[in-house]
Amino acid sequence: MQAVTASANNASGLTNTWRTVAVVSWLLVFFAIIAVAVTSRNIGKPTWWLGPESNPSFILLWALPFVAPIASIIAAIKFGRVASYVGFGSALLLGAIGAADINNTPGVALIECTIAIASALIAIATFAGRINQSV
Repeated sequence: MQAVTASANNASGLTNTWRTVAVVSWLLVFFAIIAVAVTSRNIGKPTWWLGPESNPSFILLWALPFVAPIASIIAAIKFGRVASYVGFGSALLLGAIGAADINNTPGVALIECTIAIASALIAIATFAGRINQSV
């Protein structure tokens, strides 16, 4: 009973275990995006948000795909009640980024869209970790 009380006093809205699972999952998404960026540059077919090495995209565009997992990590740690919704928004953003790459780099776009689907599944799983405060 003491463990339930400790979790119920958690202001973030997620149980401690689920908060950890969400943060680790979003960190994996973050590293997957890094892997996509590095791989796309190495094979010579960079994503639209990176641009070719000879004419790179604006520096803030480089950060665009990383906003999604960072926002989701912050939501999971500080605002657990809305972490699932922020996760869905992040998945949509990552999906849009992947869809924008379909014409130029379809292989990279497939990987980006797979990461977006995995992100949506993380958001769905985060619903399971919400604390029911109506009890």
